[in-house]
Amino acid sequence: MDLIFRKTYSVHSYETDPGGSARTTTLLNYLQDAAGDHAGRLGLSVVDLFKRRLTWVLSRTHVRIHRYPRTGEALEVTTWPSGKGGYFATRDFEVADAMGGAVLAATTSWMIIDLDRRQRVKVDDIIEIPYAVEKRALDDPFASLPVLAVRDAETGFRVEKAHLDWNKHVNNAVYVQWALEAVPQDILFARRPVDLEVSFRAEALYGDTVVSAVQRIAADAAAPQFLHQIFNAASGVELARLRTCWE
Repeated sequence: MDLIFRKTYSVHSYETDPGGSARTTTLLNYLQDAAGDHAGRLGLSVVDLFKRRLTWVLSRTHVRIHRYPRTGEALEVTTWPSGKGGYFATRDFEVADAMGGAVLAATTSWMIIDLDRRQRVKVDDIIEIPYAVEKRALDDPFASLPVLAVRDAETGFRVEKAHLDWNKHVNNAVYVQWALEAVPQDILFARRPVDLEVSFRAEALYGDTVVSAVQRIAADAAAPQFLHQIFNAASGVELARLRTCWE
């Protein structure tokens, strides 16, 4: 059983921003796709867990982007399970270009949810096979992210069918897109996020309206930083919390 998995991708034109570079969400989707493929080879994919009335839910993500690849570039995503214990399992990633140059590094934390009870279950009760490579792409203990002290700006979105994943919940990359859209336009169109931390806290469903709020926490013109929170507009329930750094 190979605990290290590699998959190649080519950046398509429809996956890029107006400048021809891969969107942030494109890179996040590559990670999610590679993780799903590897989990399937280990017999632990979402489809496998569905058969047991269970599913994977992403809890935390930390991505550090060294550079944004361009249209047509070939990328290799390497991923591996990096640990498990209690209610969480971690999975890490490295992405390299065709010359072996570093594109990004990421670490993620996942939970397994019982679909009938809507409660998390202990990972060790479900995953009995050896399931860890003792290596982290990013050394992050996933401390709690801060809340916004003020809302410098906010924008609203409606959950569409295209936003949903196999669990019929909003896909994790969509939350990131909502968060980025609230950043001031002079940052959004001139810079790119190079460090993103995300804490997923509740689910959003089809037809919901959400609010994406942002607070600038670093005025450094060379590397602005923001805190983000996403809420259900009707209930006020917090859906996600983020911190981003831009260059």
